[in-house]
Amino acid sequence: MKKIYSLAIFALFAIVVSCTDDSLDPLNFKSVKKGTLLALRGDFLQNIYVKGEPGAKFIPLIADGTEKFTFDAEFLSGDPASLASMDVYVEKKPSLERVFLKNIPFSEFKNDGKYPRPWVTVSIPLSDILTKIGITPNYPLDPADVNTLVTAYKFGINVITDLNLTDGSKVMADDLVAAGLYQSNQFYPAQNLAYNVVNFCAYDEVTWGGAFTANEIYSNGAYGPYTITLAPTGNPNEFLMTDFWDVGPTHTALIQFTASTDPDTQIVTFPDQMVDGVALSGTGTYDECTKTFKIQTLYGTDEWRYEFSQD
Repeated sequence: MKKIYSLAIFALFAIVVSCTDDSLDPLNFKSVKKGTLLALRGDFLQNIYVKGEPGAKFIPLIADGTEKFTFDAEFLSGDPASLASMDVYVEKKPSLERVFLKNIPFSEFKNDGKYPRPWVTVSIPLSDILTKIGITPNYPLDPADVNTLVTAYKFGINVITDLNLTDGSKVMADDLVAAGLYQSNQFYPAQNLAYNVVNFCAYDEVTWGGAFTANEIYSNGAYGPYTITLAPTGNPNEFLMTDFWDVGPTHTALIQFTASTDPDTQIVTFPDQMVDGVALSGTGTYDECTKTFKIQTLYGTDEWRYEFSQD
C-alpha cells in the first residue's frame, strides 16, 4: 500500500508539472512540496464520497453546543517525519480573514495501522469556531446570529489547515487552489474543508394554507405549472388540496405534514385514500424555510414526483 501511495503521488506530480503554462496547473503543484499531502480520511470522507452528503454539518436553529467539527487526516509523504505541526484556521466572512484556531504538533499523530501513514483526528468544538468568526456561543443561538450563519455562511464555514515542515517550509492550503480535481478519494486534501450550515425553520402549521404552484415530474417528461390550494381541515397538520392533478376544483386530496424537530423529520404525505374512485398515496419532504414540498406520488397506475412552491 505504501508503494501505491508513493507511485501515485509521483505520477500525479509528474503529469501536472509537465505543463509549461502555469495557468494549466490548476492544482498549483509548483507551490507544493513534492510528495507532501494531508489526505482526508474517516467519516468526513465517507460522507462525501459514499453518501453524497456534506462531510460535516450543523443546524444553527437547534444547535446546543455539543456539536464538533471532526475529521481524520493522514500525512502522505516520502518522509513521514518531515511534518513538524499543522496550523488550523477558520475563514471569517465577508473579509475572508483567516483566524487562528489551533496548532497540532506531529507528536499527536498516530501510526497504529488504522491507516498506512501517520494520521490524526482533528476535533474542534462548534463554540470555538463561532467565537473566532465573531458569534457569541450562547445556546440557543441568538436569532440574529442564526440569520448571519444561514446567509453569510450558507455555503459553509471554511476550515483551513497549513502544514509546517521540519525544514522550515510550509505547505499552504491556498496552494491547493482546485482540490476538488482530485478524483481519487485516497488523495482528497484535508487542508480546506467546509463545515456546512443547514438552514432549518421550525414547523408553523398556520403558514401552509393558500395557493401553491404545482409541477408534475414524470420519468418521460413533465406537466405544469398550475395552481392548487391548501386549506386546513381542522385536524392537526392536515390540509385539503383543491385541484389535485389539475382536473378541476372539485378534485381534492388530503395531505398531512409531520411537525418536524430537525431537517430529517420534515415529512409530508398523501395518506392512503381514494380520489374519484382511484387509490392515492405518496410520501415526500418539505422545507419550512422556503415553503416548498415534494411528494413521490402513486395515483392508480400513474406515478410522478409532485413539486409545490407557495405563491
